[in-house]
Amino acid sequence: MLGELDWDTYWRFEAFRRACDPLDFRRWKRDSQRALRELYPGEGVRLLDSTAGMGDHTVNLAEEGFVVEACDESAVARAETEAAVRAAGLAVPVFEAAWERLAETHAARWDLIFNDALHWTWDEAALRAQLAGFLGALKPGGALVFFFADARMPEEGAGLQLLEEDWGGPEPRVAWSHAKDGRRVTLTVMKERGPDYIDAHHLFHDQRAGGAPTLETLTMREVYRWDWHALSRLLADVGFVDVRSDVFPNRAKGYDFAMNRAFRPR
Repeated sequence: MLGELDWDTYWRFEAFRRACDPLDFRRWKRDSQRALRELYPGEGVRLLDSTAGMGDHTVNLAEEGFVVEACDESAVARAETEAAVRAAGLAVPVFEAAWERLAETHAARWDLIFNDALHWTWDEAALRAQLAGFLGALKPGGALVFFFADARMPEEGAGLQLLEEDWGGPEPRVAWSHAKDGRRVTLTVMKERGPDYIDAHHLFHDQRAGGAPTLETLTMREVYRWDWHALSRLLADVGFVDVRSDVFPNRAKGYDFAMNRAFRPR
C-alpha cells in the first residue's frame, strides 16, 4: 500500500478542488434524502448523518425536515460540514465520533442513522464493531440507512462482479488538476487490485507560486466484499432485523439506486 488513508488530507484537497470547480454534489445526492423523507414524513424524526464529509448529505437532510446531527472522525470534514451548515442558515450539531463507540456515547438516541460509506470497511471484525455501535445508538425500531449493497443482486459474490466492472487497469490517470490564487494541485490516481478490493493510490502534487512542489499520498481501499449476500447476513449476526432494500430514481444522474435499511428490534 502506497500510503495510509488520511481523511484529513483527503478532505483538505477535496475542499481545494471544490473551491476551483464547485460541482453541485447536493443536487446529485438530494434524491436519496427526498426518498428517505418520503419513508419518514413525520415531525421530529431524529437522524444522525454518520458520514458528514463536506456536509452535502447533512444540509440536504436538514432541509428535508429531519432533526439532524452529524459526525465525522476527520477534523477537516467536521469544519467543512459546519461551514456548509452555517452557509445554509441551519443549526446542526457536528461532533467527533468513532462508529464503534456510538452505543457508549449516544445510546438509543436516533430514529435513523444515515451512512453512505458502510461498505468501505474491509476488515470483518472492525465492521462488526461498527455495526454494533450503530445498533446501540438507534432507538428500538430505528433504522440504519446504507447503500452499495443491493437486493436486486442477491447472489453470493455479486460484489466481485462490480469489481470487474469498475476495474480499469493499473495505469496512472490524472483525476483532476486545478489552479487558484497562484497554486496548482494535480491528483494522479494509480490502482492496485486485490481479491475483493481495489486500492486507489492518490498522489497530490501541490505547487505554490514561488515555493517548492510537495507530494502527499494516501490510499483509499474500494471494498467489494460487502454485497447484499454478505452484508445482510452480517447485519443479522450483529442483531439487526428486517434488512430491506428499496429502489428509487436518481433524476439528477438518470438511474435507479437502492437505499437499504436494517432495523433495531423493538
